[in-house]
Amino acid sequence: MEASKLAAKRERELDATDPFRIYWRELVDRVHGPSAGYSELSDSEWQYWAVGCVSGEVYNGGFHQYFHNSSGATYSAALDGFKAMGALKSLLLLQKAKQMIFGFADVPEDSCARRTMLVAAESDSLWQRLDELDKQFWEDPDNLAVLSEQFAISCNLVKLAGSNVT
Repeated sequence: MEASKLAAKRERELDATDPFRIYWRELVDRVHGPSAGYSELSDSEWQYWAVGCVSGEVYNGGFHQYFHNSSGATYSAALDGFKAMGALKSLLLLQKAKQMIFGFADVPEDSCARRTMLVAAESDSLWQRLDELDKQFWEDPDNLAVLSEQFAISCNLVKLAGSNVT
């Protein structure tokens, strides 16, 4: 119980001091807040957001969850973001998952259309193949957190305190 309290305290401290966590919360507010929308994000911000959405969804519930939830609408931006970050193994895994579910069709931005195609593609075989891709993604073959941070710095999305590097 005490270890859990200490871990929670450390997480709260990081939430208040880590520039990448602070920036992510700012993005969440901009996308989902009162004047919500993706349209106000720059290309770099949109790509950073999309890669974060893929990562969060896949770690939470796999590629199936990513495409099922609203985050699936970020597919094209996620492809661009993975390329821009140099996360080519993660890019390939996302493309394979897309191919398994949607074939050569585009990933619909509309959630209902995406879910309809997802349901039509579902099978035990699909679940097994997606599960394997999930496991490969979880192995973090590109060290995605580091690449995301480097991207955020290089695009001037995040500036580290006390650093001349932007």
